[in-house]
Amino acid sequence: MEKRRIVQWFVDLTHGWNSEFHHAIQSKVHAEFKSQFPNGLQNEEDTEPWIRRMSDFYYARMTNTAMLLLAVASVMVSLCALVVSIVALKH
Repeated sequence: MEKRRIVQWFVDLTHGWNSEFHHAIQSKVHAEFKSQFPNGLQNEEDTEPWIRRMSDFYYARMTNTAMLLLAVASVMVSLCALVVSIVALKH
C-alpha cells in the first residue's frame, strides 16, 4: 500500500512537467513537419504516420539527451565525493 501511495505522489508531482514536455515536443514535431512539407502530403492518410515517426524520433532524442545529462551529473557528483574523501583522508 505504501508503494502505491509513493508512486501516485510521484506521478502527481511530475504530471505538470511531463505535460509541458509533451506539448513542447508535439509543437516542434508539427513545426518541423510544416517546414518539410509546406503544402502537406499528397495523401492525407500518410500525414499521421509521418508525424508519428517524427514524434518517436524526438522522444527518443529527448530520452537520450536526458540520460546523457544524468550520466554527466552523476560523474560530477562522484568526482566531488572523491575529492572530499581524499581531502578528508589527508587531514
